[in-house]
Amino acid sequence: MARMVVSVAWLAIVGSVALGQPIASPSPIAGRSGLPLSETFTPSSIFPSSPTPKPKVIVVAEGPPEPESKPEWSLLPPRLPKPWSGGADLGINGASGNSEVFNFRGSWNVRRKTESNVLTSDFLYVYSVQNSTTNTQQALFNTRDEILFAGSKWSLFAANQIEYDELRAFRFRVGIYGGVGYTVLDNSRTTLRTRVGVGAVRELGSDGAESRWISEAIFGYDFRQKVTEYSSVITILDLYPRIDNFGEYRIRARLAYEWVIDPDTGTVLRFGIQDRFDSDPGNAKRNDLTYFTTLGLKF
Repeated sequence: MARMVVSVAWLAIVGSVALGQPIASPSPIAGRSGLPLSETFTPSSIFPSSPTPKPKVIVVAEGPPEPESKPEWSLLPPRLPKPWSGGADLGINGASGNSEVFNFRGSWNVRRKTESNVLTSDFLYVYSVQNSTTNTQQALFNTRDEILFAGSKWSLFAANQIEYDELRAFRFRVGIYGGVGYTVLDNSRTTLRTRVGVGAVRELGSDGAESRWISEAIFGYDFRQKVTEYSSVITILDLYPRIDNFGEYRIRARLAYEWVIDPDTGTVLRFGIQDRFDSDPGNAKRNDLTYFTTLGLKF
């Protein structure tokens, strides 16, 4: 009889589980853990399912990454503009056969500009020989130092010039000058600077010519015009009249066109003319005009 009662009880439990009917759980025995009294006894309470993990979402940003924010101040000093610039060029041509000809021309120039000063220097050497006879051997060295004034177009300058010519009565001329300058125009495309001053030149003679001092004035200008992004026209002129006799004077002039062939390397092609005129040249001609084509580098 007892066995029959137990069997009926188990059949009732299994039937209730199969039909999904909740069965109230009995009170837990003291000292044992179990379900709360209010918890119903179902399959889900006996075998709870683990929570489904949420998928991770990866967001791909479109476009380039945003630049990192930079501090508004830095202990490092700001990058200053390059004060030095200049270049050098070289030209050679010649012939061999019925006539032996060799022509050489080399030059360099440097410039240093700051807010209060402009220093320029240039050197030129020309040599020409034909059938073992020297036709030209000249050298010209110029230096000019200018003091600039903030907010003013006026400046003060000191300059010197050393000139050598093997074919003239005075082999060397060494001049020292001082004066004022004025900047007419100075922008990214056009520069025009003028100057006027006084000085003295020492002529060192040869072939019996007597060395002497001569007082001179100086009037001159520098002009540069940018034609395109990589080409410019340059002209420089200096007039040196004698202070005691303006009828005697010297002129040093140059006109050139330069084209930057390769901006990355600074390769530049120049061609132009240079004129040296002396009203009293001694045993040489008054006018000495040369034309040139050279290949050089700028920095």
